[in-house]
Amino acid sequence: MREPERAALDNGVPVWVLRRPGATATSVTTWLLTGSRYEPERVAGGTHLLEHILMQAPLPEGRPVDLLEGLGGEANAITSRDHLVLYARVPSPEAPAALEILGRALATPSLTEDVLEAERKVVQEELRLAAGDPFDIVHDVFYDVAFSGHPLARPVGGTAESVENVGLADLRAFHEQWVRAGSAGVIVCGDMTTEAVLAVLSAGPLASLPPAAAAAGHGTPRVSGGRRDLALNNDSAGVVLGGPAVPYGHPLLPAWQVLMDLVAGASSALLFEEIRNRRGLAYEMWGFTNAYRDTGVWRAFVATAPEHAEEVVALGTSLLRERAERGWSAEEVEVATRRTAGLLQLETEQSLEEALLYGRYGLIPGHPSWTLAGQVAAIRAVTADDVLSCLRMAIDPMIVSVAGVE
Repeated sequence: MREPERAALDNGVPVWVLRRPGATATSVTTWLLTGSRYEPERVAGGTHLLEHILMQAPLPEGRPVDLLEGLGGEANAITSRDHLVLYARVPSPEAPAALEILGRALATPSLTEDVLEAERKVVQEELRLAAGDPFDIVHDVFYDVAFSGHPLARPVGGTAESVENVGLADLRAFHEQWVRAGSAGVIVCGDMTTEAVLAVLSAGPLASLPPAAAAAGHGTPRVSGGRRDLALNNDSAGVVLGGPAVPYGHPLLPAWQVLMDLVAGASSALLFEEIRNRRGLAYEMWGFTNAYRDTGVWRAFVATAPEHAEEVVALGTSLLRERAERGWSAEEVEVATRRTAGLLQLETEQSLEEALLYGRYGLIPGHPSWTLAGQVAAIRAVTADDVLSCLRMAIDPMIVSVAGVE
């Protein structure tokens, strides 16, 4: 497994390059170490709105998304609670041009009222659709219970009302605060050398970013337990069972990843076997650990019919509590470690996924020494005792959210 070549621009912007000599496609990504948790509540969703605008705000020769697609590639962006990333995947000969475009899109966008109003409507339509989808909105309900009173509780996209409050001055102030040398980064994965990446970036606006200002703190997040139901007139229901987990860099994070495979990831997993295979109460199900810089949560999602939601909740909670009494055998955990490590490696088959993985595990939490090989080795070393410790922590307290039951 390859390790990134790590460098930096003269102003300190980190640049990581994952070489794939001869690769036909190269992914370029630009990052901001910010997300929805750092927004003022009045303009919640402003980071997500800015993400939309950065890909649409015209550069002198056209919109970034159009320019990147014109290279024969694909481009998009992601906003999370902890980060914002712009990315493009292009034929490798076009990677220098794509990197130059993304650098300008991030650092020197044309923030105008016209672009703001157009993207505001798009974002509000996105929020409207999500609010009526039980499989989507149930996760917002979960976070509102888990982090009640903390900015992590808010939906990443905000609400239609808060997005309406975002003005051009808010966007410009937010951009000025965060697009700085200490809160930006670049990761490239594909057939492009570190020297070529640095040459492109050094000639662009990312090399001139000023130092970062101190981020406003919101205190250490505390995970709360409880249940909340959201009534929706729908023929489907979303159920989430979850609880506290650990942040990036915690020595038990690999064990949490293995736990998710044992709980809801594999076809033989605890919840999957009983709820889906034996009782036929669900088709879609997954388990996932969300790590952040200073905290974490886990979620097991089940898509079911409204009339089955209570049975799914009762079954899921009883199965988890019962398993917390005895755990899994060493043999069962060994199989799960192989699966978890293997899936992590398969995830990096595409250059974009590998770049995003290094951004999430290394760049965003400030762990520049993180490597895929190290994470795989740590997963393979997880024991049955590690997994049992995580499960007992996972259900204390327990969080349940349900959407789609009137």
